[in-house]
Amino acid sequence: MKVLLIAMPDATSCFDHIMEVPNLGICSIAGNLEGCDVKVLDLVLHKKKITAFIEKVMDDFDPNLVGLSAMSFQYDSARRVAGICKRVKSEVLTVLGGYHASLMYREIGDSEDGRLFDFIVRGEGEITFNRLVQELASEKKNFASIPGLSFRQNGVFYHNPPAPLLDLEQIKLPNRDCRILQDFEFMKKKFDCAETSRGCTLPCNFCSITKMYGRSFRLYPIERIIQDLKNLQAQGVKGVFFVDDNITLNVKRLKELCKAMVREKVNDLYYITQASVPGIAADPELAGWLRQAGFRLVFMGIESGIERNLKEMHKRGVLQNTRKAVSLLQEQDICVLGGFIIGNPQDDREDIKSTYDYAYDIGVDHAIVQCMTPYPKTEVREKLLAQGYITNPDDLTRYTGFICNVRTQFLTTEELKKWMILYGIRLYFNPRYILRNRLWWHHKSNAHRMLINNIKFVVDGLRGKLFYSRHSW
Repeated sequence: MKVLLIAMPDATSCFDHIMEVPNLGICSIAGNLEGCDVKVLDLVLHKKKITAFIEKVMDDFDPNLVGLSAMSFQYDSARRVAGICKRVKSEVLTVLGGYHASLMYREIGDSEDGRLFDFIVRGEGEITFNRLVQELASEKKNFASIPGLSFRQNGVFYHNPPAPLLDLEQIKLPNRDCRILQDFEFMKKKFDCAETSRGCTLPCNFCSITKMYGRSFRLYPIERIIQDLKNLQAQGVKGVFFVDDNITLNVKRLKELCKAMVREKVNDLYYITQASVPGIAADPELAGWLRQAGFRLVFMGIESGIERNLKEMHKRGVLQNTRKAVSLLQEQDICVLGGFIIGNPQDDREDIKSTYDYAYDIGVDHAIVQCMTPYPKTEVREKLLAQGYITNPDDLTRYTGFICNVRTQFLTTEELKKWMILYGIRLYFNPRYILRNRLWWHHKSNAHRMLINNIKFVVDGLRGKLFYSRHSW
């Protein structure tokens, strides 16, 4: 059997001209498939004339099964890709997976879109997708026996019970060699992704991770992580982004991983990760070990300097630890990206201004400010719907995190957008802000790319499509 796994072209990175982030999930699924010929097509690297390119890949590879991975803002593209694949080969079977499918499987199955997909894989796909492939290959087609699978039969979708969370010790290494496109970069360095854990136990009400995994936190064996990094190192990769949901939930174990990375000599790579403020602040030694292990850039979800908003978002232990966490990392010459969210229900103009002022004041190297986004099935969506604060409940292509889809008690959506752009311009083009930014100093030869990103912020922001994906069909 031939299996083609496709990641969508939609990208909403505020570093659009600096990095392309590969889809690790479908490579992990590919690495856990048995007895089939598999290829991975990551469309984030092919943004122009996508239809013709998919048609060519379908003709050349001639797959029996196509798996599509999509987040909510990518779902429209997944529908489109599925249609292209079925137009080229009417008998090809299509499978939808990823966050959006896992959360919205009933709505998808009951809609007209259901005819585009033969199966939906809910939750983690490594075991469920492999079992589907084996069932198809054996021609038994006992789909009802596969936990986590939804399947269409006689025009109706049936939804099996959910699959249990996976034992990460049993998951094989990703298969990145089967990628059709390979040229992922960060600051012109060959770049890839890895993971050391899955899940998060924190109660943030705007996040969909707990809807995917529940409040769980599971760890990969350190030996497995090191082997994955050595494989990337051998392939000439120079930078790695750890896609963990919250790598700092177990600080003791993270320090053990850092020590292993130093010991096994994989600390010459440029590592990027996400981390929590309380996690970084919890142990004064952690930042030093991160630096020794090769970590050069850390993104922290600070979210706000307003206690009221942090309480609204169910963020704990942030405000009192933010300055300490930023300082601990920067003392090790680690670049700190701070994530912030505006558009909370009680925000007014002064609150928007104070968020940008706070980002400058605490000294993060770069502030990534998003607007509260009511992602499907999240707690905050239900709350904002009930309050009448969501102004765009249906067009998920605009759920990028950067485009405003809500209003507040005091600001319309248009006013939110206006102040987001104006105060953003004031921050991002502040000479002092630019001169102290480690991201610029660490990558002087690529400083022009960051300047382009700042200009893109202004142009796209004024158009109402802030960091909107640049792909075309």
